[in-house]
Amino acid sequence: MRPPRLYTLTKSVAAVAISLGVLTSASGAFAAQNHANVGKHSTSVKVQGTVVSNDSARHTLVVALPSGAVVTLRFPGVHHVAVGSHVWVRVIKLADGTYRASALHVNARAHVVHLHATVVAKSGGSVELSSGGSVFTVAHDTNTHIQVGDVVNVQATVQGGSLDETSMQDVGTSGLIGLAGTLSAVSATSITLNVNDGATTTVAIPASLTLPSTIATGDQVELLVDYSNQTFTLVTIVNDQAAANNASSGVNGSDQNQNSSVEIEGLVTAFGATTLTVQPGEGAAAIDVTIPTTITVAPLTVGDRVHVVANMVGGVLTLESLNVQGSEGSQGSSMTTEAEGSVESVNSGLLVVQPSDQGAPVSFVVPSTLDVSTIAV
Repeated sequence: MRPPRLYTLTKSVAAVAISLGVLTSASGAFAAQNHANVGKHSTSVKVQGTVVSNDSARHTLVVALPSGAVVTLRFPGVHHVAVGSHVWVRVIKLADGTYRASALHVNARAHVVHLHATVVAKSGGSVELSSGGSVFTVAHDTNTHIQVGDVVNVQATVQGGSLDETSMQDVGTSGLIGLAGTLSAVSATSITLNVNDGATTTVAIPASLTLPSTIATGDQVELLVDYSNQTFTLVTIVNDQAAANNASSGVNGSDQNQNSSVEIEGLVTAFGATTLTVQPGEGAAAIDVTIPTTITVAPLTVGDRVHVVANMVGGVLTLESLNVQGSEGSQGSSMTTEAEGSVESVNSGLLVVQPSDQGAPVSFVVPSTLDVSTIAV
């Protein structure tokens, strides 16, 4: 008998399994037996949660899951879904970490939500929070000492279409932050973004970064920024509509922990001994990733499609891992294995999934960089 194959669990796969799972109970709490959905971004999963913001300009709903994780759902009928609605919906993950939604159902109203997010602005009696690819507002007690860049756990009540914080706990800091909004101004050295309810954020443009020629003021855009020394510095920018239509290329910052990590999927446009440049889809700025001396990367060819995990180290986006997925337009074999079913066993080194079709269990090696502690059998 052949020994079972072992596959490596990638960060994007873990994000689906950890932050989404499949929520099957009517109350919206996680079922006792977690359902793992592991595979490419095109895999469909179901999610339940509470709407905490809707954005008609982006056609997005921001949904808080019972765990406190936040996801952004791209759905054309957002104006019909009120803040506080408890929804369940089938979704497909896109490369930017947001989800394309279908068959959305509203089944209740929620009055309390839990959130895990990063503070991106403070103004008067409110804070702007970033999580799951969106920015949203929570009314906030100005007497607390929360600062921009803090990662917080929030409990809030939902009243009259808005969120009112009842508790906010600082649990860490984050260097890499996702922003989304309307591009209101562009200069040679900075851009200005209007986020959510008119709050304005200025982001510095590093000399090494070239804005896409298709980006213009008035566009809905997504940004990944590095926050340090009280300054936002642009890592990449993408037209939001382009991101909404792309399941294979994009940039996805981590909302699951405070390790300032990012996943990049796209085409290699330049490769050298110390630097890799990846183009993460149409309408996006190319990203330079430094290759540390501790990692040996096999020679890459311009046009190779890659999945990169990088971390911000000393203000420099630094390679952590790389997976070559094949050249653009090639018919080469996929390097991604997927399984949908129930978690049979899980520990810090191995995740075993029993497929829904009752086939042989599939084992995934868990890299040391991934935390699977929130997945239960």
